[in-house]
Amino acid sequence: MPTQKTEKKSTPARRKAKETTFRGIPASPGIAIGRVHFLRADSSEVMPRKIAPYEVEPEIKRLERAIKQTRAAMTESRERAIEMAGETVGRIFDAHLLILEDEEFQKEVRSRILREQFGTEFIVYDTMERTIELMEKQKGELFRERAADVRDVRAQLLRFLQGNEKSAPKGPDEPSVLVAPGLSPTNTLHIDKERIHGIAIDLGGATSHTAILARSLEIPAVVGLGNFSTRAKEGQTIILNGNSGKVLLAPTTASLKEYRAKRKRYQKFQSELAGLCELPSETRDGHAVELHGNIELPHEVESVLSHGGSGVGLFRSEYLFLTRGTSPDEEEQFEAYKKAADALWPRPITIRTFDLGGDKLHPGLHAQAERNPFLGWRAIRVSLSHPDLFRTQLRAILRASVKKNVRIMFPLIASLWEVRKVKQALKNVMKELRREGIPFDEEIPVGIMIEVPSAVIIADVLAPEVDFFSIGTNDLIMYTLAVDRGNEMVSDYYRAHHPAVLRLIRDTVQRGHDAGIPVGICGEIAADPLSTVLLIGLGLDELSVSPGEIPEIKKIIRSISSADCKTVAQKALELSTAADVSRLLEKEMKVRFADLPIWFTSER
Repeated sequence: MPTQKTEKKSTPARRKAKETTFRGIPASPGIAIGRVHFLRADSSEVMPRKIAPYEVEPEIKRLERAIKQTRAAMTESRERAIEMAGETVGRIFDAHLLILEDEEFQKEVRSRILREQFGTEFIVYDTMERTIELMEKQKGELFRERAADVRDVRAQLLRFLQGNEKSAPKGPDEPSVLVAPGLSPTNTLHIDKERIHGIAIDLGGATSHTAILARSLEIPAVVGLGNFSTRAKEGQTIILNGNSGKVLLAPTTASLKEYRAKRKRYQKFQSELAGLCELPSETRDGHAVELHGNIELPHEVESVLSHGGSGVGLFRSEYLFLTRGTSPDEEEQFEAYKKAADALWPRPITIRTFDLGGDKLHPGLHAQAERNPFLGWRAIRVSLSHPDLFRTQLRAILRASVKKNVRIMFPLIASLWEVRKVKQALKNVMKELRREGIPFDEEIPVGIMIEVPSAVIIADVLAPEVDFFSIGTNDLIMYTLAVDRGNEMVSDYYRAHHPAVLRLIRDTVQRGHDAGIPVGICGEIAADPLSTVLLIGLGLDELSVSPGEIPEIKKIIRSISSADCKTVAQKALELSTAADVSRLLEKEMKVRFADLPIWFTSER
């Protein structure tokens, strides 16, 4: 008996879980601490139920009634999303309605009920499962999003068919972090913020529907965590850092103490930074640095302004494409661009033409499978090969430029002929609008993104052709170091502070300034507090970051002189490794900003 008792105490189930660290994609800022709470959505298969011939008609009527109820629920969700986050987010639910209302889908379900004589639940489940499987076999984040949309529609339709429409999943009784393989827009929209303090999911990217909605709800979120949901257990303690993408499962007492302090400092710091909103973004010696926001949705302009941004340095227009199953028409684009431009006026807004392809495929483009999509058909190459799509977007942007605060920017430029080709397309559209008597900014500034090494090498040739450069460091680092940052096997090789990357940034700035044009930067390095002093020292005229990161970067800019920034940058350029540069920057920051609590946002 004593032996048996000892063995029972030593079983793994009774040992205290060891702290485990996971890393995903930061999707919505903030720090959450609580218990794991699982949401198991649409995971159980519906088994076939044979029906008699006389039951066929009642089953079809049940289907029609459930479709009507689901339509009403989706419309309500759409209105709630628009109220919370704007019209563009509401289009997520437009896409759901299109799936539900698809005539071919409804026709197939009715036909199969009649032909196979199985219950409606199974026919709906099986029909949509085939679509989900087909989409999940395709490459690209967008197809996975579409599969998730179909799964969300199916879950709602099945709830009404099964009479469970009023039974929402039971929520937690204490502060929790919601954990799931994936999270539908519908479930995200109806999260109880009083209990759910964070979101951790296996799938998704920074531009996924879940990420967009989490940011709108201001709930800290980390996505793209791989198999995290299979490793966590209901009720386990969890720490989630939506600023860095780090998640701790079963944290130690020391980690809990550390992150509670970080969360407190983060909240206090965010409150203190609010006072900086009306102050200019300039160094102690009066050197002005334009501090802009990156946005994906028109309503995010409000966040840029409330956080003290002086404009929008990057409007990722492709989200108008990715929230739907079809291409947005001219009027829809015009309304989105005009809404953002009007809300910012007279501050500038830079609209980037569609950066599609790569990991942002769209079914409407009919793209062929590529062995390496990041080196293939993407960004400006897609636009140039779809002249009607490109023309429609250029018309919409020009029409929205009438107040003269809109800039237009073309992505992934690698050669001079591309610049001349897009400028000619722009001139052709301008001629059309003049003939039609439609006003626009005749002198709209035109810029290009510097994202590939070839563009840096010929920057002296490109600069006289355009009005500004914007360095997209996310892709520039990838192409320079030959590293796919989404590939965990080589993620350690992706180094923003690599000497080659710093030299490319320096050279781009010099070539731009030699031609008399400003040079900005809109990649993730711009939002890294550790890099702010370095980038100013390298001569960048504009930093464009996520709206929530503007106050922290402004605080750093206002706390140092431009001369000190140049000294730090020169030291960094003399170093031989990325690790040496990072160590230098960390040392300089800790010495110069000992009283600035920026370190809670990072995991150094």
